[in-house]
Amino acid sequence: MVGVAGKSQACNACRQKRLKCDLTRPSCLKCIKSGKACTGYSRDLIFVNRTPLDRSITATSVLSERRAQQQQQKGGTVNSNAETELHLLFSESSHDNEKFRKHAIKILEATYLPKQLVPSNSKPETNEGSFSWVYYLTDLTEPSKSLDTSLFAFCLTQLHITGTDQVSLYECLEQYNAALQHLSSDLDDLQKRSQEETLAAIIVLSTCELFVCPAGGGWGVHARGLAEIIRLRDPETPNTPAWRHLFSRLRIVCTLDALTKRQARILENNIWHQIVAESGFTGPLDEVYTIISDVPAILEQAVALPSIDDLDIFSKKSAVIIQSVLDVAEAVRSWRDEFCKPSSKPHAWLVPSSVTNPAETGLSDKMFPLCFEFESLGVAVPIVMCWSVAAQLYSHVIQIFELAQTRLGRHITLEYILAQVNPTQAGAMNLSQSSNQDVLIPAVDDVQKRGTEMAHCICQSLEYFHRIEMGTYGGHATTYPSWSARQYFRLHAGHERERLWLQNLHKMEGPGTRWGLSLMTFADIIKSLSDLSG
Repeated sequence: MVGVAGKSQACNACRQKRLKCDLTRPSCLKCIKSGKACTGYSRDLIFVNRTPLDRSITATSVLSERRAQQQQQKGGTVNSNAETELHLLFSESSHDNEKFRKHAIKILEATYLPKQLVPSNSKPETNEGSFSWVYYLTDLTEPSKSLDTSLFAFCLTQLHITGTDQVSLYECLEQYNAALQHLSSDLDDLQKRSQEETLAAIIVLSTCELFVCPAGGGWGVHARGLAEIIRLRDPETPNTPAWRHLFSRLRIVCTLDALTKRQARILENNIWHQIVAESGFTGPLDEVYTIISDVPAILEQAVALPSIDDLDIFSKKSAVIIQSVLDVAEAVRSWRDEFCKPSSKPHAWLVPSSVTNPAETGLSDKMFPLCFEFESLGVAVPIVMCWSVAAQLYSHVIQIFELAQTRLGRHITLEYILAQVNPTQAGAMNLSQSSNQDVLIPAVDDVQKRGTEMAHCICQSLEYFHRIEMGTYGGHATTYPSWSARQYFRLHAGHERERLWLQNLHKMEGPGTRWGLSLMTFADIIKSLSDLSG
């Protein structure tokens, strides 16, 4: 017997999103108005093996069994009544927030959080992978409508994007907006504003936004709110374990927002630096963020270079910025090399890739036939962060070099520019290039090779993060790395194939992986520094 998959008359796009379709053919107007391609009204045919011993079998039951099998393959462990129970506990959260928050964490363990990294009923001892803050939400016991509504919205979002339960995007956005309203009220209240629950609400919302908001505008608002909480925090307030883990996450939110916007205002707070010093975290990822803490300020100065008219001031400023960028890039490289020192078990190694990218359809060779395997997620996150920051740093060295060459109107070298930092070194630099190889002043071609290598490493790491066992956190963890690689390939010539490969990332397929999650993307850098000068 042959059955049709589904009885809805809506187009496939509206049916998948559970939207009311106007049924216009061949393409519905709702899809056209939203600027998305209508995928039509065709339905897959399902073969149903109905036998005399099993007359009740239908196309619907076959589809239900298939969905159950797919969910089992995804590793989901949320029961079919997850949404119902979540709604019930949320409605009672004003009376028993502890029970609601514990149930919410269980849902996030089955959907968002990486699997098998933390034993059941325990908390990670470090901020491995930047997700440990989730477990410490159960330490927060004060009533907080903003926290509970934020957590409710986040759980609904995870149930929606993983297909674990029948949750619509509209319901996710409705609760997300409600959480924003509660948070706004709490921030206006002097007492509530200083509570850890309010800080946690901002962090939950900023993470939720990765999955429901296409652009990162909200992150800037949250980063400013976080900075205000830091500014108003009483220095005598004790740093609880929950606070330290929440602070580790807020540091990531603010730093990534500053890196992608190339603005350092949020990170130039003395109280911020004091809390960083007192936080007590010494994990690998925290060490990386400490090394790169000055990068947004350096990039902000780089963005201002095209506006400098005086050629002498421009040259000296360019030299100082390039030297600062190269110093940080070298510090990042040194940390990574020390972290990845050969041991009995390597931290990262290359294996054959098992995924396909539609951008390579019809091509005889893959752009990245090998991908990175990592010892653990706690190793992968800081290493890939190093690659991502390095790619952004090397990109800016190239951009400043091209800008300087355009402004000076002649062929120059990086050595020539760097001599402007200390002109007395110019003669020694020229001599050292031919007689002393210990003085390493990279040529711009070397910087381009390093930048390309870092961007390629990022691409080769993405398959690891998109494994099903990484939860939706895996895709979340690639938001900045993907952005960094994309900017490098966009702003520098000769990388069209890599750019198209990243552009089709959401369409990739491969066994044991999950792609296609609609995640927030940071805004692209529209023009390189040399283009801004023009």
